[in-house]
Amino acid sequence: MSDMEGLKQIVEESKNGGKYNCIVMDPPWENKSVKRGKKYNWLSFDDIIKMPVPQLTEEGCYVIVWVTNKQRIMNFVKKTLFPMWNIDFQVIWHWVKVTIAGKPLYPFDSLHKKPYETIIIGRYNPKRSHQPKCIENMKELVICSIPCSQHSHKPPLSEILQRYTDLQENSKCLEMFARNLIPGWTSWGNEVLKFQNVSYFEEA
Repeated sequence: MSDMEGLKQIVEESKNGGKYNCIVMDPPWENKSVKRGKKYNWLSFDDIIKMPVPQLTEEGCYVIVWVTNKQRIMNFVKKTLFPMWNIDFQVIWHWVKVTIAGKPLYPFDSLHKKPYETIIIGRYNPKRSHQPKCIENMKELVICSIPCSQHSHKPPLSEILQRYTDLQENSKCLEMFARNLIPGWTSWGNEVLKFQNVSYFEEA
């Protein structure tokens, strides 16, 4: 699936095939450098709000959003986007990028680049009359890994989510703005095959 028309097809299919238990999204956030360099097409806050995420989610669905380290964007997700989508904020995770030696890629106090990215997690609660059961071991989490040399390639979260949430291997999951495929998941975006090229893989 690639464009918004493709997303409409996923919405229609979810009406018959069941809604999703988990949605991971990495939106193309607006920022000054992207505007200047025109590196990719970005979405405004209004564009993201209009996305049909509530139509795709089962009650209790995990909605997991990658954000930049801009406080404005984090506040938007927690205080505007999640409430408008009837999502209860649960927890924040961080992905720390490290070198082969296990050291942070950049100093934590760097004013330009941080060695980590932020993941905001919520759960879909359409009734808003009760709090969804919060998984006891779903605490703040730090994920450490060596990043791919390709820009904006995030680590897959499928195994981590099965370990730290009540999601199962057969849970229905969707990745939006995906740049690679995950076994058993539905992937949607303009670049879902970007990192599937054989040049990114090594023979076992």
